[in-house]
Amino acid sequence: MTEISKPNILFILVDSLRADKVFGKNKTSKIPNIESLIKNGVYFEQAICSTPATGVSVSSIFTGLYPFKIGMGSEKYQKFNPKIRSCIQILKENDYNTYATSPEITNDLGIVCDFENPDKSYNNYFSLFAGLGNQIIQKISASYLKKPWFFYIHIFDLHKPVVVPKKFDNEKFGASQYERMLSAIDFWIGEILEKINLSNTLVIFTADHGDYIPLIKHKDKIINLEPSATEKNLWKFGNKVPQNLGPIKRKLRDLVHATRNQIKNTKLDHSSFSEYEKRILLHQRQDNESDLYEDLIRVPLIFSGYGITSNSVIPRQTPHVDIFPTILDIIGIESQKQVDGRSLLPIINGKKLRDSYVYIESSPGIGKGKDKVIGLRSSNFKYFRDLNNTGRVLHLYDLKNDPLEENNIANKSKPVLKNLEEELLKIRSGSYEKYGDEISEEVKQVLKELGYDK
Repeated sequence: MTEISKPNILFILVDSLRADKVFGKNKTSKIPNIESLIKNGVYFEQAICSTPATGVSVSSIFTGLYPFKIGMGSEKYQKFNPKIRSCIQILKENDYNTYATSPEITNDLGIVCDFENPDKSYNNYFSLFAGLGNQIIQKISASYLKKPWFFYIHIFDLHKPVVVPKKFDNEKFGASQYERMLSAIDFWIGEILEKINLSNTLVIFTADHGDYIPLIKHKDKIINLEPSATEKNLWKFGNKVPQNLGPIKRKLRDLVHATRNQIKNTKLDHSSFSEYEKRILLHQRQDNESDLYEDLIRVPLIFSGYGITSNSVIPRQTPHVDIFPTILDIIGIESQKQVDGRSLLPIINGKKLRDSYVYIESSPGIGKGKDKVIGLRSSNFKYFRDLNNTGRVLHLYDLKNDPLEENNIANKSKPVLKNLEEELLKIRSGSYEKYGDEISEEVKQVLKELGYDK
């Protein structure tokens, strides 16, 4: 491939963005720029992340490998193994200049080490509307990016606690704070796309994982447990406290959690809720046994721009590990052979391929008491169970007839359970990359501040 034929690659990842808030009947945000990408590209309606944990999920995307094969699928958090060859390295070997604008937590976990720019990471709480958006635009506008470039933009504004800019904090921009924040993010997506030549730029838009949105309509009443103004102020104040004043930061964090639990326990009549309503109101993403429901693992995935000649919505399930094999195929670079993902380009071009299973696993923990579960998703069923005990934390859901995953049929559908367990063991029998570089106490504290100690 000659240099002139190499397209630029823009990879936008919005942290914590659920698929149903981008496409479908449950969307109330105003997102014309994201919708334009869908209209002029290909949208994968059932894209599934490997795990609902930022660092581990992004590492899986960047390698095309499931977490347990890159040393990040253990019960506790570990750094990314630098010995694993990432797809970013493959791009660099093929004369691409690689850049990133990503929150510090990804740098702390060693994920963005292959990007060239010294300012590849930013403070976890630096918002698009506090100057980050302008910094991104300046990089694109000022010829900062040397062609051909790969630019990874990781947007953290949707990560809890969501603080919606005043201009967008109105019902016309969404029914929830979460959706209003997505409308605000879409504004910056538009600003970024205005600076991009889509004829020579492949655009990928996705998320690392989803999240629960604790807002429901129940018996003609709205129940909203999204972060209150008090909680947001506590978070913002805590983030301004220097790291060397760790005890104060921990007390503020614990106060936020205590406030949240008190609201849950005193204001709600749990007995009248459906199983799904209980889950989204009372659980958080890092709670035990709640890590692999659709709200958390089903994410948007869009390919648009260079090399995408069809415009379609593809309903088949698609794992995150397919993203980079697809990117490399579109731009004409040979992918690694030993990866879990496969190129989606034949499907994008209208060919039919056999559905495959998607491996999923829960997020790691920081300390003791975190249940680790692993599972499998087919086009019809989802199965997950305890990592070390096949008979513990056993879940099986019929996704076609029970899309909200309210009825655990593990004890009623033994043949389905047996088949999925066999397929799960086949995937887990692959090579396991052990890596002993555990995260530091400082990184553990950052993870706690971001809510990863549930």
